[in-house]
Amino acid sequence: MAWPGVGAWQGRTVRLLAVGALLVAATASGSTTPPSDRGPGDFGDRRAVCGPGNATGATDQGVTAEQIVVGTGADPGNTIVPGLDQELIDTAVAFVGWCNDAGGILGRRLVLHTYDAALFEVGAVMLRACQTDFLLVGNGFGLDDAGVDLREGCGLPQIAAFTASERSGASATSLEPAANPATGSAMAGIFRRIAAEDAAAISHFGVLNHELPSTRVIGERDRTAAEQAGFHTVYTAEFPVVSMDNWRPYVEGIKHAGVAVLHFMGTPGLLAPLLRTMNDVGYFPRYITLQGNMYDPAVVAEAGELLDRTTVLIDESLVPFESATPGSATQQYVEILGRYVPGAPPRALGVTAWSAWSLFATAAAACGSQLTRSCVMRQAKAVGQWTGGGLHAPAVPSNTLDANGDCFVAVQATSHGFAASTRFTDPNTGVFHCRGGG
Repeated sequence: MAWPGVGAWQGRTVRLLAVGALLVAATASGSTTPPSDRGPGDFGDRRAVCGPGNATGATDQGVTAEQIVVGTGADPGNTIVPGLDQELIDTAVAFVGWCNDAGGILGRRLVLHTYDAALFEVGAVMLRACQTDFLLVGNGFGLDDAGVDLREGCGLPQIAAFTASERSGASATSLEPAANPATGSAMAGIFRRIAAEDAAAISHFGVLNHELPSTRVIGERDRTAAEQAGFHTVYTAEFPVVSMDNWRPYVEGIKHAGVAVLHFMGTPGLLAPLLRTMNDVGYFPRYITLQGNMYDPAVVAEAGELLDRTTVLIDESLVPFESATPGSATQQYVEILGRYVPGAPPRALGVTAWSAWSLFATAAAACGSQLTRSCVMRQAKAVGQWTGGGLHAPAVPSNTLDANGDCFVAVQATSHGFAASTRFTDPNTGVFHCRGGG
């Protein structure tokens, strides 16, 4: 199946727990449940994620004997990066439709509220969600710090696709299926691999980052991880989030510093203009490293052949789309998304959102007729190593303070699309490289 706009199979990055090669190899190749044996509520290697049952009772806000009211949201309506994280909402619509068609959660149907914070309206979103919703699930807001006090104050937990701010990620009432660590860097694995493969490149490292406080902190952690891998930083700069229309001063600075490895903290639509300016100036770093949110069809569609002028490596801990096998969880996600939200492109963040929804459904089913917020969060923490049914390497769901593990796959972007790079991954557990794996 093709990924619209890019061609053959082609993110917020998640950090995951290294486990035995046999388990991860199974998840990397897809579901361990034969597709022909799947029931309507089975997903990947998990049975009865959704389905009929006899749960009853109005046990908490948003819960009745017949339904569970849940919310999700992102920032697609903003005017700075229009459409930002729309895949979170698309995935929520797909999961709720699929789950209800399978019988709901033990017979209770899901009722979905979707919210668009448009970056700057997170507080208003939380005020609305606090009035009606049982939980927020599969959500992600770029400026989520503004909603933490409101959400915690009304007792509204979240099983988020991602958190952006330190306060939101560390919240005691927040979980992610595979959280980024509050300390440390998701990019450490790729930096170690570049150092191992091309020692000459590590003497000239640069970071080009958003000026947002939340990304500034992440960028600093990434720079520290690079330096721990032996890199020497020769260039750092920040660019404005709004009205960024002239990359030349930054590229001239990169050229003057002789940057060989550039770590770029941006969004998919920003990479192509940066590369075009590099082409105009006549200077490309040897490598450009990117966070997982850049695993997006727009990168290839807009940058095209300019990607071939350097080596562009994206950190991911999901099973890449191009590595999905027939009957795998990744393929099943894409098929469900296409069925319930026709035309919605599959993206990495959507996969993470599906894992969050599946975790919620699993935990809610375990609570049965005693369905409360505290029970769901307790059961979600207790699932142990979680793969979303085979969508990603195992992690124990947690907030960012308790994030665990160190697995990654380096996805290379070229004019031909995306491909998992064996050279810059050195896989030892399925498609992933895990410290302590193999």
